[in-house]
Amino acid sequence: MTMAAKKKTPAVAPVGVLKKTQSSLKFSDKSTRAEAQQQRIIAALRSGPKTTDDLRALGCYQVSARVHALRHRLGYEIQTDLFDGYAADGYSHARMARYTLVGEPEGAVDA
Repeated sequence: MTMAAKKKTPAVAPVGVLKKTQSSLKFSDKSTRAEAQQQRIIAALRSGPKTTDDLRALGCYQVSARVHALRHRLGYEIQTDLFDGYAADGYSHARMARYTLVGEPEGAVDA
């Protein structure tokens, strides 16, 4: 089969589908799927502000990308405060992020 004959599938599901299904999807605690990471981030932020290191410890990677999707695709209001500090590995880290959940979209369900 040639490259032109292959059927391409969309890389990302439509936004409406994500909004309708994300809260009902169940993932393993160790899942690295973006949706699973987003659920863990929201659950963590509901208990208070978290740094990038805090969220990485929960198995959430590319945290800024996950937060961006939560804001712009799913409608969560998340505040980002940048500060200079030390990462969990002991190295100094300029512009480390602290995320705070400020608001949730209407109809948000507990993760």
